[in-house]
Amino acid sequence: MPHPTRADALGLVYEWTQSESLRKHMLSVEAAMVAYATRFGEDVELWAVTGLIHDFDYERFPNNSLSADVEHPAEGVRHLRSLGWPDVICEAVLGHAHYTGVPRTSLLARTLFACDELTGL
Repeated sequence: MPHPTRADALGLVYEWTQSESLRKHMLSVEAAMVAYATRFGEDVELWAVTGLIHDFDYERFPNNSLSADVEHPAEGVRHLRSLGWPDVICEAVLGHAHYTGVPRTSLLARTLFACDELTGL
């Protein structure tokens, strides 16, 4: 898959997420990511899609298991990878949850982590 589109991400959000408040949160993170991508001169579409998709699996795989490998966001990232989504998005999504142990090495991943916290208020 070349570059996933907003339509690709939004389709997954609506397929996997029923909660209107969680959908609004993902849309808020998307908006914040667009603002930061613009400020930093980064790929706005890539950053928007990453912000939008980051919590799409949360309802199906909430954080209540004994292993970070079988809960949010690991399960969602497995699905994204099966669809051919790029590693840069998958790593940022994994890194937005501190308990996964995935380091936030890219500006994209660090910004997603920050925007997730900011829009969760």
